Amino acid sequence: MSVGPERSAAGAADGVRFRVALRPGVVFPDWPAVESANATEALAAILSAFDLRRQWKGYGDDEDRFRRTLIEGLAELGRAPDLAWLARRTGFDVLRIAELIDRLQARDLVVRDPETGRVTGAYPLTARPTEHRVAWDGRTVHALCAVDALGVGAMVGADVTIESRCRACGAAIRATTKAKGTALGQITPSTTVVWAGIGYKGGCAATSICTTIAFFCTDAHLDEWRRANAPDAKGFRLAPDEAMQVGRAIFGPLLRPAETGREQRP
Repeated sequence: MSVGPERSAAGAADGVRFRVALRPGVVFPDWPAVESANATEALAAILSAFDLRRQWKGYGDDEDRFRRTLIEGLAELGRAPDLAWLARRTGFDVLRIAELIDRLQARDLVVRDPETGRVTGAYPLTARPTEHRVAWDGRTVHALCAVDALGVGAMVGADVTIESRCRACGAAIRATTKAKGTALGQITPSTTVVWAGIGYKGGCAATSICTTIAFFCTDAHLDEWRRANAPDAKGFRLAPDEAMQVGRAIFGPLLRPAETGREQRP
């Protein structure tokens, strides 16, 4: 598993772009999926909130395979898979599974209940109810934030329906995707925007940065919410399509199969 920087030449995102080779021919994040300068800057800022080299150093094939299986389990079952399910799907014994969960939690790639220690999520999905529901092919799952929800379709390779609500007023927000989850279809209301906060703390995105990435039904409601809740917080106002670009870049590669005959390079 190799980790390295890439020099960017794109407008506001000039600087080092972090990249990780997850498996042969599959790189995280998928920078080409981000088209607008605003979305590119937002993705770079979100990533820069993490200590990425520490987070990804030594990320191995077993961790990658187990993480993919855990995400697949959340998507298929709509809940966190139990140890028996994970053992059947991976071939790992219980001790190895426990070790891998510990390692992935230390990297903040899985989320656990602080009291019971049970796995409750693997980004972008969570077994706990949230304001972001994503449905496709008879399945319904919950995503940890608005960008996560918008990235699920690209991750699973299917068109999805997202149901959420305005963080300020609670109004219903509904979005659909097209092109196997890689493009935004329709969103209601059409005035919907996304706020992407970039504050990360406590070694857990689910309890920090994810709580500040949300849908708003209008710019006015975003402005009202920010004045009341986060007047000095750093972040980005994104059009829904821009937020989807960020989600697609982060989550699109996660379940993508390795390309045969390709070396594993960033």
